Amino acid sequence: MNTHGRTFVILVFLAALTFGARWATRPVAAQDASSQNAWNMEWVGASLDKGQVDVQSYSKLAPWPDTDGQYLYSGCYDPAPLVPKPGASQCFMTVSLKDPENPVRLATVYIYDLEASPKPPTSHTVWRSPALAALPVSVPCDTFKDPAVLAGTKSPACWDPGWNTHTHYVAEGPGKILAVNEERWRSGTDTQASYHGVSFYDVADPAHPVFLSRWQAPVSDPVNGHFPDSGGAHHFNFKNQGQPGYQTNINDRYLFLGTEYKGYIERILVILDVRDPRHPVEAGKWHIPGQKTPEEDAQRDWVHQRNFSSPVRPDPATGKLTKSVGMHYATVYGNLAFLAYHQAGLVILDVQDMKNPKLLSRLDYLVPGFDDPTMPEAMKRFDIDKTAYGNAHSAKLVPGRPNLLWLTDEYFSCPYGHLRMVDVADPRKPRIISHFLYPENTACDPGNPGRTAYPTRFPRRGPSTHIGNARADGLLFLAWYGMCARVIDIRDPAHPVEAGRYVYQVDPAQPAFAGCDTYDVTFGPGGLLYVSDGTSGLRVVKYTGAAVVPKK
Repeated sequence: MNTHGRTFVILVFLAALTFGARWATRPVAAQDASSQNAWNMEWVGASLDKGQVDVQSYSKLAPWPDTDGQYLYSGCYDPAPLVPKPGASQCFMTVSLKDPENPVRLATVYIYDLEASPKPPTSHTVWRSPALAALPVSVPCDTFKDPAVLAGTKSPACWDPGWNTHTHYVAEGPGKILAVNEERWRSGTDTQASYHGVSFYDVADPAHPVFLSRWQAPVSDPVNGHFPDSGGAHHFNFKNQGQPGYQTNINDRYLFLGTEYKGYIERILVILDVRDPRHPVEAGKWHIPGQKTPEEDAQRDWVHQRNFSSPVRPDPATGKLTKSVGMHYATVYGNLAFLAYHQAGLVILDVQDMKNPKLLSRLDYLVPGFDDPTMPEAMKRFDIDKTAYGNAHSAKLVPGRPNLLWLTDEYFSCPYGHLRMVDVADPRKPRIISHFLYPENTACDPGNPGRTAYPTRFPRRGPSTHIGNARADGLLFLAWYGMCARVIDIRDPAHPVEAGRYVYQVDPAQPAFAGCDTYDVTFGPGGLLYVSDGTSGLRVVKYTGAAVVPKK
């Protein structure tokens, strides 16, 4: 038996002894080590919460890249298939890590009051009726305590915007300030009011977060019963997040976020000054020319498509490219901001003057026929001269290597999103130096080329990259959605190779929880890794591969 096999057998045996009794009575959530398949990774523990409605739905973890080994924070996410449980994706959590075998939920903070302001069921006509879009906003709103309102025989009297708000993303800023995103709930409705910005909490006592303030992006009034630009904030990060000394530098309390905003198509970059977290103020904003409407309609050189998992190709009517152009994810190091801008690619800004960010470059690689000599052969068979596939999701610098950036694509059609390494030594001239993908990324169903050939292996998501973190030793730990957590050795960025994997499954008798809906990976002391999943909990694992020496 090889080393990999021996490690796995030992892992299963130890897990059975240690966790068997505890897991025997568990209904769902994260599974024990006997359901894992690991290489250079070993099981340590998992969240052991029971009974909470959102126990499965961990998502973005904070802080990044390193926790202090004491606490972490997570947004909440949707179960899949969507289970209409109260607050399932409308909360954030604080978690104690003091016992790595058993992380403990300290607090779950919902965006609306589940008791005083019960949410209408997803089947209620109020979610899809423009005639009911102008309900008076009230917090809380108890109208759905009335059986007649629930039955649809009586019109509801008010609306709580928290019902239509999704809070899956968190970021911890200096001084124990937590930012929580607020975007329109993932039911897809735009016929009801929602929060559309960021809320801020004091988490000096993680067991008792204290609400401080809420910033809301300007939005238009409803048009024919629909809210046109109130999608809200999706992702964000504080300036210099992840840098040494970050947690003590209050001057880094500038939040760079992507949000819908009145007068613009799709999300733009907004910079918030949060030095006084009770009174956040807009410090600046930036957008790609053509997003401002109607002023820039004539100069827009693309046809907007809402779905970022649709390919980029010429529009038959106009000849322009169909693209989803919107600000998605920002990381800011000193005066440089790296923006993953959906199907507009990678944008690099000089943000020394935050009131007036200056464009340094745009790596618009999602263009049919884009000149990329590093493009893998597996991608070339997709007629890339006529069609481009992908969606820039996130970009971060490699610790200790400020000239090297890793960039992920979040793309849920085949060929699925993969990893690119980018040389940013000259931020005015970034260049792709390599790609990393798995055979599953390009294994399309011959009868349906946009879908995977392995549907039973990916019941929730296709095998697309998402977010994670790199270490100074040149190992990149990535959440790869349907393929779980992966370790990529990027010491030679021109030739990245796999260095480990942690693949888990859930009980097939629990179809509501797809498993391997891996969202994020962050670090703890002693080599611990925290792996969040959008449907099946929080896992604690450890990388066991050989120590590596970072290449210069």
